[in-house]
Amino acid sequence: MASPKTLYYSTILIVLSMTIVTTPCFGQFLGLLPNFGGIGPDSITKCLTSVNDVPNCIEEIITSFLSIQLHLLGPQCCKAALDIDDGCWPKIFPFNPFFPPAIKSFCSAEAQILPPPLL
Repeated sequence: MASPKTLYYSTILIVLSMTIVTTPCFGQFLGLLPNFGGIGPDSITKCLTSVNDVPNCIEEIITSFLSIQLHLLGPQCCKAALDIDDGCWPKIFPFNPFFPPAIKSFCSAEAQILPPPLL
């Protein structure tokens, strides 16, 4: 069993993570976030059209971002991520300029390794 100190810090980390994630969502829902320089909810939605068509792709991208494990991206999600325009990546990940090139590099390598689909 985990020590009380570890449990306490884990709980604080989870609560802080949830507030960081949910605060922008509520701002978008209530229309409180301004559209500065074309970086608003509408422009991000347009940027994510290719990954919205793939089930669970957004979750895979977020999970791989938070865990820093790119191998969590599936082949269809990688293909959709490669279709995202270069100008959209800074809107999606404005505070981490290194993650989009890492996804592109990983998914480009994965696309070359994947066997052709069976007909």
